[in-house]
Amino acid sequence: KDIPGTSAVSPGSSKECAPDSESPSGAGEADYCRRILVRDAKGTIREIVLPKGLDLDRPKRTRTSFTAEQLYRLELEFQRCQYVVGRERTELARQLNLSETQVR
Repeated sequence: KDIPGTSAVSPGSSKECAPDSESPSGAGEADYCRRILVRDAKGTIREIVLPKGLDLDRPKRTRTSFTAEQLYRLELEFQRCQYVVGRERTELARQLNLSETQVR
């Protein structure tokens, strides 16, 4: 089956997985995955398997753009101690005007 377009995934290009009799739960592969056909940059059609629960339409989170000063301080802290936790993490986040998750 030839799918026009590029590697963008379209809802019409998905099909259910074939049952997998070797599945440890005995439930087949169709219960938790789907196969999607995509065209790569060379025009070759490839099939990939993805979990059904994967939300392909959800926008990706934006990546944090750190300032040069923030990067410098974060790198210094990483060299000093690779795992910043507790009060140190809270204080560093406050000083750099970042969330604690961003300091992780």
